[in-house]
Amino acid sequence: MHLIFSPEKGSDAARRLTSCIIGADEPTGNRAHEAVSAVEMHLLRRGWPVGTALGALPDVQKGLGLGRPACREAMIILEARGLLDVRRGPGGGVFVAAPTAEDVVGALLIYLTICGASRDCIQVFRLLAWRMVVEAAIDHSVGAPDPIGNAGEWGFAVDLAQRIGNPAMALVAQIAEMLVRACEGRAAPGHDVLLERALRARNVRQAISRLEDMASPMDLTGPLLLPDAIERTSAWSGRRSAIALAQRMTREIIHRPEKLEAEWETADRLGYSDAVVRQARRILQDFGIVRCQRGKKGAPSGAPANAAGIIRLLAPCLIATGMTTRDGTETANFLACNAPRLAAGRAAEAGRAQVSVLNSFANSLEFIDHIRMDNLLLELAGNPLLSIMTRALGLANLVRLDARTSLQRRVDIVAYNVRILRAIEAGDAATADLLARAKGEIQQSEATYRKLA
Repeated sequence: MHLIFSPEKGSDAARRLTSCIIGADEPTGNRAHEAVSAVEMHLLRRGWPVGTALGALPDVQKGLGLGRPACREAMIILEARGLLDVRRGPGGGVFVAAPTAEDVVGALLIYLTICGASRDCIQVFRLLAWRMVVEAAIDHSVGAPDPIGNAGEWGFAVDLAQRIGNPAMALVAQIAEMLVRACEGRAAPGHDVLLERALRARNVRQAISRLEDMASPMDLTGPLLLPDAIERTSAWSGRRSAIALAQRMTREIIHRPEKLEAEWETADRLGYSDAVVRQARRILQDFGIVRCQRGKKGAPSGAPANAAGIIRLLAPCLIATGMTTRDGTETANFLACNAPRLAAGRAAEAGRAQVSVLNSFANSLEFIDHIRMDNLLLELAGNPLLSIMTRALGLANLVRLDARTSLQRRVDIVAYNVRILRAIEAGDAATADLLARAKGEIQQSEATYRKLA
């Protein structure tokens, strides 16, 4: 596989859609960062072929059309994200890699900690993941497992998702479980008799009621995320990686936010190589936590502007599971359908409208405005994990689907969006949930249609 980087020939529409999904800033004109985005899109479109050789480093540099400094910076960023493996020496070259689940969880905890998110968002997200897997199992007529069988490492939801045959769901459930365990919450059980009885009876209401009972004792409400949690995933992986160092540096930033020391000082103090320190600093820069600058003053820190860096890390991790477009669409729809219900619940608790139905894009038939509308609903739900996961799935699917939809379906989606917003304004969670599910069926049908066409 060869990389050819020609930003002037790229699709402006595709870049606009991608930027809209992940919430990224407009292109800065920096050749290294543009090359990073081009490499990501190139690999996403090809299903993220882990292990594939892209050629020797000079060949990659030539294909990207970059000078040595810009190519070196692009490789540092891509290697820091775990997207490429640069091997030097005989038999070396540039190879496609993928972030691990541990890397993604570590990055999520960095983001949540810096943003000051409360721990209950993790518990809510795990319950959403459980509901998704159980509802999908009933939809697919996948019954309860043999109670005598051995339970997997990550609990019943991951096992059930694997039996459904949807690796995207399995990864979502695993990440949710890893987040809970990183915050020292109670591990998900491998089996539950009452839940398995509901699955055999295909009783959705009974199954969801049981899930809520199972989640309630796992108290993660109250205080903000503990800084110590962001280092636990490093122990799981056992690697002195850039993401592990980035986690440690984040903890230090929390206690000393005024500025970071120089790269060489960090390397000398913590015993990491200069290359790993440089990669860790780029990860923090990618998340918007620090603004790297040359000189003795180091790099000042700041709160992340958005979750774009996490979404771009998570999308290739999802694709590398081997998920199909249908797997990703099904998973995204199950998750996204929860956003209006959560948003309406928040509106009801606040006792006032959370959103006006007169948004400039609420009645638009443009596909990019549909994405903006979905992003708004995810934002109103108030759970950053739900938003990040759904948008990462959207990014993973967008690059492999024709984004065009029929005019009638676009009209239907707009009509549902307006009614959903009105239900949210009224704090009517039940109606918002019903409308979201009806809208999800339309979007799922469209995706299925495009897959078969």
